[in-house]
Amino acid sequence: MKGDGSKREGYGKRAERLVKRLARRILADLSAGRNRSSSLHLDPASIKKVIVIRQHNQFGDVLCTVPLLRTLRKKFSLDELAVVVSPQNISALAGCAYVTDLLNYDKLAFYKHPSVFFQFVRRLRRKYDLLIVPSNVSISLTNDIMASFVNANHKLGPGSLDSKANRTSSVYDVAVNLDWENSPAHQYYRNMKVAEPLGITRTDDEGGLEYPVDPVTAADVHSMIERVSRLGVRRVALHAGAGKPPNRWGVAGFAALSELLHDRLNADIFITEGPMDHEAIDQLAGIMTVPFVRVRNRAITFVAALLKQMDIVVTNDTGIMHLAAAVGTSTLSLFGPTDPLQWAPLGKNHRFILGRGGDINTIEVSKVLDSVIKLMKVSKD
Repeated sequence: MKGDGSKREGYGKRAERLVKRLARRILADLSAGRNRSSSLHLDPASIKKVIVIRQHNQFGDVLCTVPLLRTLRKKFSLDELAVVVSPQNISALAGCAYVTDLLNYDKLAFYKHPSVFFQFVRRLRRKYDLLIVPSNVSISLTNDIMASFVNANHKLGPGSLDSKANRTSSVYDVAVNLDWENSPAHQYYRNMKVAEPLGITRTDDEGGLEYPVDPVTAADVHSMIERVSRLGVRRVALHAGAGKPPNRWGVAGFAALSELLHDRLNADIFITEGPMDHEAIDQLAGIMTVPFVRVRNRAITFVAALLKQMDIVVTNDTGIMHLAAAVGTSTLSLFGPTDPLQWAPLGKNHRFILGRGGDINTIEVSKVLDSVIKLMKVSKD
């Protein structure tokens, strides 16, 4: 049985490689006659309709696209700014003031209902003045395939990433070489890099994130807080989960911190939890010694409204960190193997602590508490 499973897995991998080779060859043939340039000299007044492809499986990475979208709005008098996103992260840009249209790249729906796929392609084939495909952590063949379908006068996308050539960059008029190894940049600005041929640079934006909170949801959250929290006390949200285990500070640390926050600062504790965090939060709940409110599996809109009403959020390096910063709440972010200079929220109301040697569990509880106290004072001032 194991042998049969291994064979099927091997066949699947070979089939995937074959499909990718075929796709690359087709894209190269389709774009063979495309004029290439290292820059674009466009009349800003001629740019009215722009489409951005940013389908990605990480919520935080998609939310980090906001500085690029905001800058496009400032630079050009756009009638339309469409963004392609994946269904699991469409909420990252839902309600974004800079976006006029979200195109849902839902592969499962395409497989079940081919007509949905053709409707999606027709959306791509609308006439656009400009296509932009940012890339901050990896190059995506899927993005390049979609870019080949887009009907745009000009197309910008990645030519290479950290010296690794994009083998299907021929679909773009301008293919930008992205080199984060030799030219490190914060994730909030990485998405802007591909737009440099348009005259866009990081100096065009302060880099902050935005996430609008729905008033109705905000009212619901406020009512919930009034029911479960004491009047007039500080409220602290803790996010002990993260998609990658090395990014998680130990639950014992969060439990000890919650006790200090409750006893010394008279704070009410809220624990946020997504579908991937159940195991960690179950462990945390089992050792907590102070009262807490467990916010489990709620919609991102609800979590955003909750975070906005917190005094501070203590979080691992994960999407909730970016969401808390986007709604304007002070954050203390805990880092291990990832680089906080590239990922931690920007601004005076945000701080981070980096574990020694890339180990998040070398962070001491006393240091976290001291940072919370200092950050609360800064945000109050």
